[in-house]
Formats: sequence, C-alpha cells, structure tokens
Amino acid sequence: MKNKCERAIRQYNMLIPGDTVVVGVSGGADSMALLHYLHTCRTRYGIHVIAAHFNHGIRGEEADADERYVCAFCRENGIEYVVEKADIPLLAQQRKESIEECARFFRYEFLKSIDSKAKIATAHTNSDSCESFLFHFTRGTGLSGLCGIPPVRENVIRPVIFCSADDTRRYCRENGIDWREDSTNSDVKYTRNRIRLTTVPSLKCVNASFEENALRCMQILQTENDFLRLQTEKSLKECRMNAHSLNMDALLELHPAIMRRVLLSFVRSVGCRDVSMQQIERLFNAGEGEVLTLNNSVRFQRMKGILSCLPTNAPTENISFPVTLQKECSYAFFDWYVRLSPVNTIENNNSCCAFFDADKVMLP
Repeated sequence: MKNKCERAIRQYNMLIPGDTVVVGVSGGADSMALLHYLHTCRTRYGIHVIAAHFNHGIRGEEADADERYVCAFCRENGIEYVVEKADIPLLAQQRKESIEECARFFRYEFLKSIDSKAKIATAHTNSDSCESFLFHFTRGTGLSGLCGIPPVRENVIRPVIFCSADDTRRYCRENGIDWREDSTNSDVKYTRNRIRLTTVPSLKCVNASFEENALRCMQILQTENDFLRLQTEKSLKECRMNAHSLNMDALLELHPAIMRRVLLSFVRSVGCRDVSMQQIERLFNAGEGEVLTLNNSVRFQRMKGILSCLPTNAPTENISFPVTLQKECSYAFFDWYVRLSPVNTIENNNSCCAFFDADKVMLP
C-alpha cells in the first residue's frame, strides 16, 4: 500500500510541504489505513494532519460506536481530530433529496469548514473507482462516467486511489490497526453493495486482475476525456451566441462526439446540472418553436436555428406590445432587452437581429 500511495501522491502532486491535510475518517479499513499512513509520514511530507469524523446519525448506536473508536484512536496516537454529528435522515427529508446525496453534501461541508485552505484527503480506493465505473456503465453513461473517481479534484486528494480494498486491510493488519465495519455495506438491496459483493467477484473469476486492468482502462479514458473536454470548451465558444443562446446550425456541423458534449455543457452552464443523455437528445430533436422543460425548472426553445434558455418569467406564446419609435431606443422585455436603431447597410450575420424597411413601417 505504501508504494501505491507514494506513487499517487507523486504522480498527481497531491502534497507540498506546509500543507494542512484534513483526513475524512469513517472508522473503516480504508480511512484508518489512510489516516495512519499520512500521520506516520507527516514529517517526510512536511504536512500537518487533522482527522475529521462525521456522524451521520443514520445507524444509531453503531454510528456512535464508530465515533468513539475514531476519537480513541486519535487520542492514543496523538492525532488532532474534529467530530461533528448531524441528523441526515431529517435533513434529507427537509431538503427533499436522497439520504446519500444529503450525507455527501453535509460531510464535505463539514470537512471544508475545518480549514478553508487545507487539502481534504478521502479514502477512495481503486476498488471504489471500479464500483463507480460499473455503476455508471450499467446506467448507460457517457465517457466521463467511465473515468472512475478522480485522484484529485480541486482541493480534494485521494492518496489510496491506486490501492485495492485488500491492500488497505492488509496494511491495517500489518500495523495492528482495528477498523469498524458498516453493517449496511452487506445489504445487497443497495446497488453499489450488490456490485461490490456479487458483480466484482464474478469479474475476478474471469480475470483475477480485473481491478488493476480496470484502473489502466480508466486512466486511458480519463486522458482522452481531458482532450475532448478542451475541444468542447473551444467549440462551445464558437457556437455560443450569448449567455443564454446557442447556434444550433453551427453545432450540427460538429462531429457527433463533440456535438453532444457542447450541448450538454451549454445546458449545464445555464443552471441545468443533472441532465441525462435522453434529455440532450430531446433538445436535438426539438421542433421549431417547441418549448422543452428540463428537470421541472429550466425551459428551452428552438427558433430559427437558435436554442435559447428562456427566462423564468417569459411567456411561451406569441405576444405583441406597443413601442414608441425614436432614433435610438431600447425596451425591457421580461429578462431580455430589445434595442431599435437605424442602419444604412444590412449585415445579416446575426440571427438575433431583424431588419425592417423604414419607408414601409406604418407609424401611428
């Protein structure tokens, strides 16, 4: 495990001398191994380590016992630690989201609150990454969903990402470290548990090196995904007309691999974060003037080759309103502005512009 951690830290430049590292510690084998490794290597890396345990209030006494164990381990080993408890089931109900989503949100908020400038180390392993790969694969994900768990994301680092669950348990046994078992991890009614307990062992029967091979596959996919991301950013700038409009004619000239990504990036940029590929296909196939609502909140309309994100208070039917023509004037129209101005020549390179013959405009 040590060699794999050293390789991950070096390859992704996870640590620099002077870093404060907040380690998320559940009490399980993966996080206990990570905490022990970083604590014993703190002088070598020149880092300050803080253990952080978040009690989700989901498993009652079992969760409280996890908390007591983590605190006792930290005291015995002279490790600074911080603990917080929350009633996640209640918060999830109030926020109208799943317990898993709610737990993740408040867990990371807790970790960030300890030291805003610190690195946050989580104990995601390659085994977790393989589970994520298979989970997204069965749901029909795109390339991004097949890249596994990223080793680094902003200030979050994952030093044991090259390690398997077997590696972390072996490390704990070799160093005399006990760990806690989450009883819910054996419940196969949860999809990820079923993948871990049934699917992965079956794949290891096909190839005992499944996890190592999957790691190489995910690294290749991540490299290619990074390249496509850069191409997408470039193409989005070329197709975007303004903050809320996309030139669909220009979009349709792109390669299909980039086309979908550009549309997805545009949709996410206007506030529609959780979007499926089926919804993206609906936008591609939208008819002239058709209004589509994604996630019950964000509305899009396709008109004359332009896909627009509609303001929340804009009507979807045709309406008319009177204006007073002046030499130069502009009018507020819901969340848009309409500007009228005289021109001597017509340069019809902007589909957001309309030109009228002044001699034929009927004035009151």
